[in-house]
Amino acid sequence: MHDLADRLDRLCRLLGGGELARRAREYGVAEHLERVLGAVRDGTDPERVRADLEALDEGFARHGIDGLTTRTRAYPRLSGTVGHPVLRGWVCPATHRCSRFTQHDTGTPGGDAGPVCEALGTPLVWVEIEL
Repeated sequence: MHDLADRLDRLCRLLGGGELARRAREYGVAEHLERVLGAVRDGTDPERVRADLEALDEGFARHGIDGLTTRTRAYPRLSGTVGHPVLRGWVCPATHRCSRFTQHDTGTPGGDAGPVCEALGTPLVWVEIEL
C-alpha cells in the first residue's frame, strides 16, 4: 500500500485548475474527493481517508485514468487462468519515441492502414505488450 502522505501529495498536485473536481463530479465520485479534502483540513481518521482515496482511484480507473493517487497498480492473475494479459496498440515509429500510444482499431498489424505519425509521415508501429 502506498504511503498516505504520498497519495495526498499526488492528489494535491492534480487539484489546480479545477479539472480533477470537474471529473470527479462527472465520474460520480465527488463526495469521496470532498471527504478527502475535508479530512486534510480537519485531521480525520487516516483509514477513512484511505478508503475515500481508494474509491476515488476506482472511480477514475473506470473511466480510463488509472493510478490517480498511486504510482502504479498491479493486477494479480485470476486463479485458473494462464498467461498474461496483452496490451495491443500502435506506438511512435521514431528512433526517439514520443509517448503516443493508441488502440486505434482500424488497419492491420504492420499494415499501411493504421494511424500515422504526423512528424515523420509514416505509420505507427503495431506492438503487443505482455503485462
